[in-house]
Amino acid sequence: MMYWNGHMSTGGWIISILWTVIIFALIAGAIAWLVAELGGRNSSSTDLSSQEGSAREILDRRLAKGEIDLEQHRQLREAIERSALPGADPPLSSQPAGAPG
Repeated sequence: MMYWNGHMSTGGWIISILWTVIIFALIAGAIAWLVAELGGRNSSSTDLSSQEGSAREILDRRLAKGEIDLEQHRQLREAIERSALPGADPPLSSQPAGAPG
């Protein structure tokens, strides 16, 4: 920066102001990012089971996506309803519905 009779030139003032604005913008951006990150952690720490939905809702979504057919949906829905009753049967085996064996 050039000095003229003990004063900064016009170019020096412009550069000085621009650097000040850039530094304040970086500080404000860092604070905004930090607040967003801390806020996001609190909302994501909720119970995962409430976000995923009930077994029936998951089953309905799988049918809607075409991952299972109507017969598999009916069988799995009946199994879910049986397992919800007191003294229910043990859960289904780990084999996919319709698999032999």
